[in-house]
Amino acid sequence: MHTTMFHNEKNRIWQILFVLLWCMQMLTAVYFCCQKQGFHEDEYYTYYSTAHTFGLNIEDNAWMEHDTYFNEFTVLRGERFQYGLVKQVQSWDVHPPVYYWVFHTISSVFPEKFSKWYGLSLNLAAYGLSMFLLWILCLKVTGDNEKLSLLICLFYGFTPAVMSSVVFIRMYALLTVFVLLCAILHVRVLEYYDRGDRLPVGKFLFPLALVTYFGFLTQYYYFIFLFFMAVAFCLYLLWKDRNLWNCIRYAVSLAIAFVFAYLTYSAFPGQMFKGQRGAQATGNFFDLSNTFMRLEFFYQLLDEYVFGKMLSLLLIVIIVLLLYVNVKKKISVLNKVDENTENDLNDIVDCESKLNKQKYFILLFTAAGYFFVVSKTALLLGETSIRYQTPIYGIVVLFTFTAIDYLIRRCYRFSGLKLIKHIKFISSNLYNWVLVAAALIAIIVNISGFFAGRVVFLYPEDAERVAFAKEMAANKTPVVYIYDEAQSWCVWDAADELFEYERVYFASQGSGEPITDSAIIESSEVVVYLSNSADPKAQLGRIIESSSGLSEYELMYSEKYCDVYYLRGQD
Repeated sequence: MHTTMFHNEKNRIWQILFVLLWCMQMLTAVYFCCQKQGFHEDEYYTYYSTAHTFGLNIEDNAWMEHDTYFNEFTVLRGERFQYGLVKQVQSWDVHPPVYYWVFHTISSVFPEKFSKWYGLSLNLAAYGLSMFLLWILCLKVTGDNEKLSLLICLFYGFTPAVMSSVVFIRMYALLTVFVLLCAILHVRVLEYYDRGDRLPVGKFLFPLALVTYFGFLTQYYYFIFLFFMAVAFCLYLLWKDRNLWNCIRYAVSLAIAFVFAYLTYSAFPGQMFKGQRGAQATGNFFDLSNTFMRLEFFYQLLDEYVFGKMLSLLLIVIIVLLLYVNVKKKISVLNKVDENTENDLNDIVDCESKLNKQKYFILLFTAAGYFFVVSKTALLLGETSIRYQTPIYGIVVLFTFTAIDYLIRRCYRFSGLKLIKHIKFISSNLYNWVLVAAALIAIIVNISGFFAGRVVFLYPEDAERVAFAKEMAANKTPVVYIYDEAQSWCVWDAADELFEYERVYFASQGSGEPITDSAIIESSEVVVYLSNSADPKAQLGRIIESSSGLSEYELMYSEKYCDVYYLRGQD
């Protein structure tokens, strides 16, 4: 009784420590959400595709009023909770609808408003839940090693990659939740599955089908994770009891989930295999010439934005420890070490680290498969490509830290056979100090990443750009957007700035005709958003040549798809 009470009290302490850590991580995430000043073009699409009114149709050489384009990014009162429309808009693109349904629900509660917090609140909720799920997964894989599990959550939860996922208003934070749920369901069933048993429906197959349905309809990358998880899990079932029937039951439950997914959203086969992104991904996957380049690209992202450029060092440590353990193990066998003595030592040293190897290697196989396939198929978009691998970063940290912890214990075991009388005291204290040192290093690495600006999707430069737009709008300065007709959608990448103006004049760069609108050529100053594929001298000349008051221009700043110029007369 006393031992049980002590154990429960010890567990409660670690649970409290995790909750305190979780609170600090949530506050950190909120801080970075507050720092977010601008939007990625895909984030604008999140708003547009959940609040579609008439479509972002641009009329050449014509003014567009503020409300006409602003309303495309907000849910109007008559458009609230229109889930069928949201699904239809997604069917025109390349994504499934669940994330957009949730986002549309939030936006419908606040109609005719635009705020970054609609998307950020959803991501914060997903992040908070995913940290609890990672804690559970760590405990199950490490054999209830609370110290190691807390270290893993400490390191992972503060990584720049994870914070970037929180501030990126897309579906990847929500996808992480379903990926972790899928992993937990599989490792949990291994705890009570025995040879000859049937896979339980209520505790495993039905919840897995439910998670698969929502995960797959959140992002198609869930299918990649599930595929490798299913392969590893079925191979384990066949190896354990060679019962093909369980594999069939497992496959049927997943098939049912995909059937319901198709009945809900019949556009997904075409999007995955025939659409633009599907064809592009397939081509990249079967192009063997790009394999090394793509793996190196995503490895560097993992190294920099998760491990603070220490991943190569950690892998070397793992290899060295593994070699040392194998050598010492062979020596101990040759020296015929007393088996009982070795087992006693093993019980003492490994009492807090009962690694479940089946769970570990199933997760390792799944994460490695996901990393390889996504690296081969995802878009190469610089640092913003971290979003594609974010759902498995927690699992990567889990098996990296667990491998090092396990191998260190094994090394200590083989090097300390003569210290049996004192090993319990030495091992517990030394282990605690090693974890404290590792925690300090983890904090330093993450803070260094924050100061190095590795949290992506914040766009701090947009604060000054919006301030400039507000100033020009207050002065009633006309604004012209000269766009590339082949990429007219790019004009909405500057939507937060255009929101400040009462109206915007759109002109195609292909026409080449002078711009003669009186409100523009009679003004003493004009702001021009010019497609960065255009010739500034020729395109700005279309305004200056028609105006008697405008004679010179100045480049104010450059954006991803356009350059912003300020036109004025001579002083």
